This record gives sequence, C-alpha cells and structure tokens, in this order.
Amino acid sequence: MTEKPNIMRIAVCSAVGGVGRTTITANLAAILAKEHVKVTVIDADLQFGDIALAFDLHPTRTIKDAAERKDKDNIHFYVMNHESGVNVLPAPDRPEYAELIIPDFLNSIIDTLNDNAEVLLIETQAGLNDLNIQVMEKADLILVVGTPRMAVLKNTKLLIETLSMLGLKDKARLVLNKATSNTVIKSKDMAELTNMEQAFFLPFVDKHIDHSLDMGLPIVSSHPKLTFSKEMEKLAESLNLYDSNTKGNSGIFSKFTNKGHRSRGIKNEFISADPIQES
Repeated sequence: MTEKPNIMRIAVCSAVGGVGRTTITANLAAILAKEHVKVTVIDADLQFGDIALAFDLHPTRTIKDAAERKDKDNIHFYVMNHESGVNVLPAPDRPEYAELIIPDFLNSIIDTLNDNAEVLLIETQAGLNDLNIQVMEKADLILVVGTPRMAVLKNTKLLIETLSMLGLKDKARLVLNKATSNTVIKSKDMAELTNMEQAFFLPFVDKHIDHSLDMGLPIVSSHPKLTFSKEMEKLAESLNLYDSNTKGNSGIFSKFTNKGHRSRGIKNEFISADPIQES
C-alpha cells in the first residue's frame, strides 16, 4: 500500500482578469488526475467562476448552497466528480450569491476537503480582497498568473509587492501565460519587471484554448502533443506534485525542484529561460 503524501494547497491567483487562471487550474488538475493524484478544485472565483464549464460539468449544487445551509461538515456532498478523476466544488451560478461565502466558511471547507485530496487547487478571483488573501495565507504555494503585457506586469508587480508585505512572497511562483504572443517586452525582463527572480512561460495558443473551454475538455486531454500541453506538464513536474512512490521523485514538498524522472528530459529548475516557441 502506497503512503498518502501530505496535502498540497495551491492558490491560483492574478492581479487582473483574462490572463488564464481557469485554463491553468483546469489543465493542472487534469494532469494530476492522469498521474493518479487525488486532486480537488475549489472554484473561489465566486462571481464569475468557470471551472465547472472547463470540465463540462452542470452543477445542481454549488458552494453557495453549502454556505446557505452552513453545511461545512458535509461539503463533499456539493463536490462534483469528473470522469477524469478531478473533483470540483463549483462557484455559485449567480454573481450576487458570492457575498454568501464569507472567509471563515471558505477557510473551514478548505480544511475539510483536505481529507480526500492530495492536491487542493483553489482558483481565486482577480485582484486582492480579504477572501483571496486568506486563501493565499492557507496555501503552501501561490501561482501568480500574468501575461507579457505592460499593464498586466505592472499590476502583477503590485500584487507581488503586497504578498511581500504580508510575508507571503516566498510561496509565490510566477506563471506568464501567452508568452509567445507579440510583445515589446523581452522575455528575460518579464520576471524582473514583477520583482520576481524566476518565471515559468506558457505559449500563446488562444485558438486551442478557446475551443477547449467551449467543449469543456482541458487542452492537455484534447491536444496532449501541443506545446502548451507539454509545457503544462513541465510546470506540474517542476512543482514536483507527483507521488514519490509512482514517479520516482522525493514527494510534493521537495522544494519544487524536478528530479529528471521523465525520459523527455527537462531542466532541474522552475524557470524557463525563454518562452517556448510554437512548432
């Protein structure tokens, strides 16, 4: 019998919307499920969350229903099971219901959902508010998602500066989506512009991303050979989220370094020096 690894809580956040939080969260979850990691996603983008849409799920119960009933102890009743193995706690189906989910309630269900998960992914809404900050404080790792646009990088820098003031920057990892799109900013300068030493770059594949969201099928499942899918796999490997007994690494808390256990071969670091070019 394999030993269950410690729970890893990952917050996926961004300073602004439209940068790909849902895409990254859904595809990371799909990769982990494929590797037989027990993964649960909490859609904490409480006004306009699309995680259920990304998996073509049609919720009859959401986090809103649990909050109305103050039913934190039975939160698994509101979780949907996707055929891929990913478990999803959907966001409310109406934006006005977001105010029903208070920080203390979300905090409680995060603790409860630890019981049946090895990795807990929590997508927040864009920006900073009390609820988002609480999620980041509880997380073991914070994925800060941005794109190579000056306004996005400026606001991402402000978010990271705030995390630093809160003592949370050490948990933050910068993921720059759409990194191969046309931009005047050099890739080597992007991390520096946000006051981060490192970044992970994901290529620009909006046509495929839009189609995958419309179909409700993560792109790593529909197009596993696409450069974006391969880079998402590298991201998951770099974070070292796989069970050490099945993937030959040292567990999900091994300082987020890859041990080179795949035959494809990847760098033993989180940073990609340059954006990956689409072939």
